Amino acid sequence: MNNTVAWEYPWLQNVLESLKRSHQGSALAHAYILGGTRGLGKKQIALEIAAFLTCVKPSTEGPCGACKSCQLNTTANHPDVLYLAPKEPGKALTVDQIRRLSDYVHVSSHAGGARVAVLAEADKMNSSASNALLKTLEEPHESTYLFLVTDSPGLLSPTIRSRCQRLTLPTPSLEVSLAWMRTGKGNEFDEQHAINCLKASGGSPLLAMEMLLDESLPNRQALEREFIACLTGKSTPESLLAALSKSEPVTAIEQILSTTALCAKLMLLSTTEANETSGDSGGLAPSPIWSQFIERVSTSDAGENARRRALLGNRLVRLYDEIEKARRQLYSPSNPNSKLLLESLCWLTSRALK
Repeated sequence: MNNTVAWEYPWLQNVLESLKRSHQGSALAHAYILGGTRGLGKKQIALEIAAFLTCVKPSTEGPCGACKSCQLNTTANHPDVLYLAPKEPGKALTVDQIRRLSDYVHVSSHAGGARVAVLAEADKMNSSASNALLKTLEEPHESTYLFLVTDSPGLLSPTIRSRCQRLTLPTPSLEVSLAWMRTGKGNEFDEQHAINCLKASGGSPLLAMEMLLDESLPNRQALEREFIACLTGKSTPESLLAALSKSEPVTAIEQILSTTALCAKLMLLSTTEANETSGDSGGLAPSPIWSQFIERVSTSDAGENARRRALLGNRLVRLYDEIEKARRQLYSPSNPNSKLLLESLCWLTSRALK
C-alpha cells in the first residue's frame, strides 16, 4: 500500500478541504464513495484522509507527518487504518475480506480516536461480498469511517450507494496537469510528450505520468488509432483484435473504454462546443481519423447535423455499455474467455456507427 501525500496533488485540494471541514464541523459522513476516472488519485485521497483522521496533531495543511500515528501510516502499519484490495489484479474483493472489515469496525480504536477502512476497487465484489458490506453499512459505529474507492460507482449495488455519500473527483484542466507533471519531471520535462500522454490517459495526470516513466505511450497511441480506425470503418475487426492482443486484456479494455467515452462526449456536443472542448483541452480529442469522420458525417443543415450527431452519439453510448459489461466480466470470479470477449468487442466496434 503506497500512502502518497495527496495534499501535493493540486486538483484534489478542494475535495480534501471539504472533507476536512466536514470533520472539523462534526459532519463527516460514516461512508463515502470516491469515484472518478483512473489516474486521479482516489486511493491516495482516501489514505490521506485516513492519515488526517488518525493524526495526533493535524494541522490546517493535513496530518503532521511527525507523530507516532503518522509514522505508522507511512509504513501502512496503523492499527486503526484498514486497507482492503483485491488479492490479485483482475480479481474481486472476497466475502472473507468484507467479513474482516465487519470484525474490524466492531473493535475499539487502539489510539482512542477514529478508525478508517479503505476499500480499493470496491465495485469488484460478488453478491455475497456486497451483502456482507451492506450489513456493515447498516450498522455504523461512532468515529468509524469507510471509503469505497471505485472507477465505476454505478457498478455498486443501489442499496450500497444509498447508504454512502458520493464524492466524484474532478479531472483537472490541461494547465493544472502540465504544471504538476512539469514539477515532477524537472529539466527533463517535454511538454508536447506530456500532452500526448494526457491525451492517451483521458486527462488523468497520474496515469499520464506513468506513461512518461514507463514509455508505454507509443503502444497506447497505436491501440487508439486502430480502435478509431475500426470504429469509423477504416480498418477491420481482425486488425483491432491484433492490436488489443498486444496488451493485457483489462488494460486494453479500459483504454478503449475511455476512448469511447471521449468520442461519445464530442459527438453529442454541438459542432461549436466540440471545437471549444478540443481547444480548451489542448488537443486531447481523439486521433485525426476521428476528426475526418466527424467532417464526413456532418451536413450543412444545422438541424439535420444535430440529429445525425445525436444518433451516432447514442450508438457510442451503447458501445460504451457493451465494453463496460465486458470489463465487469473480466473482473468476475467466473474466469471468462478473454479472447472471445475481445473478439466480440471488435465486431461490435466495427458495427457501432453503421
